[in-house]
Amino acid sequence: MEDILKTYIDSLEEEIAQKKVEVRLSQEDFNEILDKVRDDLSATGKNLLETLFNELKSKIEKDNPEFIEKNKEKWQDMLDRAEALKEYGLYVAPVDILKEQFDITPTYVGAGIVLAVGVLTKLFTKKVRILPAVALGLAGGIAYSNYYEDKEKRQKEALEEYINDAYDWIKTALENMYKIFKDAL
Repeated sequence: MEDILKTYIDSLEEEIAQKKVEVRLSQEDFNEILDKVRDDLSATGKNLLETLFNELKSKIEKDNPEFIEKNKEKWQDMLDRAEALKEYGLYVAPVDILKEQFDITPTYVGAGIVLAVGVLTKLFTKKVRILPAVALGLAGGIAYSNYYEDKEKRQKEALEEYINDAYDWIKTALENMYKIFKDAL
């Protein structure tokens, strides 16, 4: 019976591999591809979960009707839990955090430079030199964003990590669906 679950996980793995290739080859804007990937993965997860639910339910109704007859309350509880899992059990993380991550990193670098320059000028001259600290912080943030950061590469890596996380979440939801019906199979 675990072959059923394995089929769905294999299908999920194929979809995940396809998304990773799509991300690597994509020339789209990061925000657009991120939204598209999130929507596609969410739809894939919901579709797989719905299909697994229907297949397991049908299999039990066909192959084990005596379980349903002897355990009407348990069967109804199983169906209720499976319906709830179908509706609310699939979580694909919001992408807003990823979007903001790449816009705010140069700001952190600049702020760190401002603090460092402020502390160093205080140590060496007994006074905090605000103007040079701010100027160096601004220059550092700009330099970081323009020269030291391969933003596109980091964005694609973050997106692949997001896809890996989504795979784990969807796989867990599929396994939980299977566990609900396992006693009746």
